Amino acid sequence: MHDIMKKKFLVLLIIVAILGSIGVYLWTNDMIYFSGKDVDGIYVEEELRIATDDYYGISYCKLLKKAIDGNQEDIKTIMLLDFSGAGAAGYDHGDVLVKLIDRLGEETIISSLGNQLTKKEKRGIESYIAVGLEYGNNPHQGKNPDEAFPFLYEYLLKDR
Repeated sequence: MHDIMKKKFLVLLIIVAILGSIGVYLWTNDMIYFSGKDVDGIYVEEELRIATDDYYGISYCKLLKKAIDGNQEDIKTIMLLDFSGAGAAGYDHGDVLVKLIDRLGEETIISSLGNQLTKKEKRGIESYIAVGLEYGNNPHQGKNPDEAFPFLYEYLLKDR
């Protein structure tokens, strides 16, 4: 009887260890959503993470991390994401973009965007920045895009 209890306990312990490992894997790989997530000091709301996964099939947090690390392709990708019709995710995205611009600087953002953007893409970026400035939690809150980011704003208006 004592051996049976030891075997049951061992099996239970193995099951708990496996489930715990799966949970840690899902959490660290941004695959489960319980709340927002901090990515190197930039907070990403849960709705934005879910919308990005649903619309684009990518991890917003991983993309943001690569952008923060200076990957020009990822900076451009995150700047061009479109959350039209996604409700709060669009507002949250605008706030993240403002914080990313602050972190990397206008020159890095402009360099990453290059000179091949369409008028629609430039208007989209400008709109998200304006929303982030108005509704986000950042030091530029309430400013217009041309006040907060004059060089980037000039870039976005060029050839429009």
